[in-house]
Amino acid sequence: MSEKENKNNFDEIKDKRPSKAGEFVGKEEEGENYYVKLDEERVYELAPIAYYVWSMCTGEKTVSEIVQEISEEAQLPQDQVREPVAMIINELAKVSLVNV
Repeated sequence: MSEKENKNNFDEIKDKRPSKAGEFVGKEEEGENYYVKLDEERVYELAPIAYYVWSMCTGEKTVSEIVQEISEEAQLPQDQVREPVAMIINELAKVSLVNV
């Protein structure tokens, strides 16, 4: 995906207030990944950053506010955080872990 397509993805969702679906069910004992269960048949393994973004999707913050918060915590410019966060939210939405 080109940078322009990524920017368009962010622009399309920046004012939305994503809300997470599913529930946290555990973390790998030896690894870093997290498990989120959507229903009895669907349990997803999330990388730490994807889990962190998922956990921030409370339905109260806009995508722009989530980007701003992650940018401040990671001490990175917002333009370096925008596209990865938008991509994660879009991927989580594809598997119904986030409602956008």
